[in-house]
Amino acid sequence: MKQTAVLALALATVLSTACKKKDEGKKAEPAAKPGDKPADKPADKPADPPPPPPAADKEVDLSAWGAPFAGFVAMAPEGTKVTFDDPSRQLAISEEDFLSVSEAPYYADGIKSLAGDKDNSNIQVVSDTEARWERNPPLGKQWNFDIKIDVGGASYSCNGGSFTSAAVADKLVAICKSMKKK
Repeated sequence: MKQTAVLALALATVLSTACKKKDEGKKAEPAAKPGDKPADKPADKPADPPPPPPAADKEVDLSAWGAPFAGFVAMAPEGTKVTFDDPSRQLAISEEDFLSVSEAPYYADGIKSLAGDKDNSNIQVVSDTEARWERNPPLGKQWNFDIKIDVGGASYSCNGGSFTSAAVADKLVAICKSMKKK
């Protein structure tokens, strides 16, 4: 039995030495530094590319709106659609953002009535020909405007709003203000 114990001890020593040599052959993993990310964690998502620059404005012919607008143009982004379904005149710069133009013999009365609607807030009467306000209906915040323009001596209202942003509403106001006889 003594021989079996010695043989077992010898075999264990040989196996132990062989395992140590095998482990030494492996490269040691470098120690993780405090700022390192775990190897199993995916890399951070690359930043989204910046949005494309806004489309350059071009002259848009408004004569499709009928005789009063013959020879009138506005500066609007490329792709703006001019539609006329009497009496509705619209310029659409996107599916969501557009402005409407209509006759406005009672423009001043309409502006005065803005305060009577509980959904209107931040009403700013900028001048006799411009009003801006926010509307907060159940659909969400909307930035609105109404600009009085002169078309052949008649008063017209160029108005609209944007659910997108105040900047888009500003762009629509600029389009209204750019309307002129060519």
